[in-house]
Amino acid sequence: FTDDNSGRQVAGRVALHPIAGLIVGASAAHGPFVSGEAARAAVGGEQDGAFAQTAWGGDVEYSRAHYVLRVETVFSQWTMPALGSPAISGPLRAVATFVEGRYKIRPGFYVAARADRLGFSEISGSKGPATWDATMRRIEAGGGYFIERNLLLKISAQFDDRDGGRTR
Repeated sequence: FTDDNSGRQVAGRVALHPIAGLIVGASAAHGPFVSGEAARAAVGGEQDGAFAQTAWGGDVEYSRAHYVLRVETVFSQWTMPALGSPAISGPLRAVATFVEGRYKIRPGFYVAARADRLGFSEISGSKGPATWDATMRRIEAGGGYFIERNLLLKISAQFDDRDGGRTR
């Protein structure tokens, strides 16, 4: 592994356990995501490390008796080079959130459900403001049985919805 963007990533996480079964966490990361060669080709000059991604996250997990509930949100933003016309003004942003739960029916058997959403900020283009990618939503539900400790039989159904229409 070699570093090709002349930058370092900084990342951290902190978690609190205020009461039994509850975990509250926060995380952050920052670092360049464009290689030095690509940055120079795009905007010229010494741009190594100028195009960075920053992410902040928060999560909560609560477990008690036979159930576990989790919620997590991550906010990301990317500093982009000004290319073409119209140029992207300001950073690109995305927010991802999920909520999930699992319930043990009896030893070895469980049911679970999860909902996700991934949304994107708007940018100005030749046809006016628009999101830079399509919002995505997903719902999944299912169940499983642990045949052995490390062998799981699982079945689930998933529904995906994307604002950008159908993809192939």
